[in-house]
Amino acid sequence: MEALKRYVMLNFEQAFVLTILISVVVLYYFLPHKLAFLDFYFLPVLTAAYYLDSHRAVLGAIFCILIVSIYALLYPLTFHVVPSPMDLALSIIVWGSFLVLTGALVSNLKLKLKEETLTKRLIEGELTDSREALEDTAKQLTEHKEHFEAKVMERTVHLEKAKEVVENLKEKVEEALYNTMDPTVVKLIIEKRLRTDKRIISVLFSDLKSFTEFSEEHKPEIVVTQLNAFFAEMETVLLNYGAHIDKYMGDGIMAEFGAPLDHARHALMAVTAALRMQQIVMDNQFPLQMRIGIATGEAIIGLIGQKRQTYTALGDVVNVASRIEQLCKPGGVTVDEATYESVKQYFRARIITATPLNRLGDNQLGKRISTCFEKLSVSPDDPSLIREMGFLFREAKDFVQAHHYLRRALSLLPDDEVLKLAFAECSVKMDQEQDINIRGKKIKLRLYEITGLKDPLQKEESIPRHLYDRYRNEVDSLLEYPAEIIHPVEVIDGTLGHSRVVGFLSYAIADALHLSDKDKQDVLLAGYFCDIGKTIIPHHILNQAGTITDKELEELIKHPREGIRVLKKMGYENENLFQMIINHHENFHGGGYPAGLSGDQIPLGARIVAIADTYDALTSWRPFRNCWDCEAAYAEMERSMARGKFDPALMPVFGKLLRDG
Repeated sequence: MEALKRYVMLNFEQAFVLTILISVVVLYYFLPHKLAFLDFYFLPVLTAAYYLDSHRAVLGAIFCILIVSIYALLYPLTFHVVPSPMDLALSIIVWGSFLVLTGALVSNLKLKLKEETLTKRLIEGELTDSREALEDTAKQLTEHKEHFEAKVMERTVHLEKAKEVVENLKEKVEEALYNTMDPTVVKLIIEKRLRTDKRIISVLFSDLKSFTEFSEEHKPEIVVTQLNAFFAEMETVLLNYGAHIDKYMGDGIMAEFGAPLDHARHALMAVTAALRMQQIVMDNQFPLQMRIGIATGEAIIGLIGQKRQTYTALGDVVNVASRIEQLCKPGGVTVDEATYESVKQYFRARIITATPLNRLGDNQLGKRISTCFEKLSVSPDDPSLIREMGFLFREAKDFVQAHHYLRRALSLLPDDEVLKLAFAECSVKMDQEQDINIRGKKIKLRLYEITGLKDPLQKEESIPRHLYDRYRNEVDSLLEYPAEIIHPVEVIDGTLGHSRVVGFLSYAIADALHLSDKDKQDVLLAGYFCDIGKTIIPHHILNQAGTITDKELEELIKHPREGIRVLKKMGYENENLFQMIINHHENFHGGGYPAGLSGDQIPLGARIVAIADTYDALTSWRPFRNCWDCEAAYAEMERSMARGKFDPALMPVFGKLLRDG
């Protein structure tokens, strides 16, 4: 029943039409008293008027009239009846019944309408109450919002003031820390990444000779002024080379390289910085001479102290470095054997024997040892020089050093009978070699005095002599090599001297191409500064011997653009120079970086520098590999040219320079 009701309500129009049709069939076909049942149609029309709109109810009524009229026209006789008392009574009864039904239906409809009207009024009342409640709530929210915004504004102002106070306090604390501690140490402390560690580092000690006498002879304010000026210069150098300035000890300085950041080339950084420090003292004509001692070894590094902490290094290497500095001659740089072994490829040096030669009464012997040592630093694997050095130390009665060199010589000359006898003698007498006492501890010191940086252009195995003789003076007279800018960058990955060679070779190629003087000078500068942006690359990537990852490559390719930023900061405004530097890693057939240019899109100067850069990288010694033979290096570059790396028009020019200039 409920289903039928839902169907009728949902499909009332179809039900209404169906009702009319059924009514017509029933009333005008089966019933004889058709006029009596005309009032029946009030029922569907009233129902339609209630459930449908008035327009459809009127259309329904018209439809009923039309049907009845059509039926009356077709069958008029069925509507003409002679009323009898029975017919009249039946008509009245039927009419009355429909009247009652109509009244009941309309009454029922009215009742429903009243209920719905009442329900509507109740809903309208509830809606009115809800609207008023909403308006009151909105009003309260508006008032609360105004008060809340005022409170938020007040609180914001208070927080901003508090933040400003905190920031000011933070700046003061950081400024105080930066003024008393190394910036890198402060940064690691703030980031909570500083920890006590055990690693191999290089320690530098320096002091001023006769500073006590200088202090006695001058007023304190003069001494302080001179000392501050001296320390300002030394600080700049040390920080440029990645040193951690541990402490000032009167006129002395203690600094560590390789801590807190674990630079792999710490010994090279320390020695290069030391030579630069001595150069500044000499150039500024400082009234006192400086001594510098450097030792390399294992140390504990970290913060010591409870309330007043300091970042420092502890261990034997610190004590050794201090004693080496005391043994150093004024104006010199003295290093231990571990430091020397790490830097001997880059610097000239002379050995300082454990038993001082002047006490042997033979100064000539000391000169012979120094001369032989300098030759050996150029040709470290020459068996005759190693043999000669062993016999010189044997003659000087330094049996430890003699044993060391004679053993190396014997491994290269195993059939030398004289060498065998000398080695056996040194093995017996080695224990009798004089020790040097340092604070009660006997250690054998093998010290070296660093006399200067080797000229990277004097590598006849890679730079022919005729090329050196032709261009060396011309290049030096044209432009001074900016060592103080470039060396701090090159020591990070052990490429010290690389830019010097790249600039030299680039200039030679540019001259062979008959470029203008201005273009040749730009090419020379581009060779010098091509890798100056490497400081942006993490040092562990620069010192990585194996294949780098894609992520590491993303870091590596940033350095050309960083180089331009550095040069602009230094005051350079040469756009031609910038384009050479930023594009010198592009490949001639594309695929290079940073922009993937090819062919003539790459500036000529950048193509020249690319050739010189690769050639020196292959033919120079690196901490992780030995150098290539120059002919093998050039052959490899020709293969790279065939694969599209280098300009095929420039490689023959470079090859001709190497062959005959």
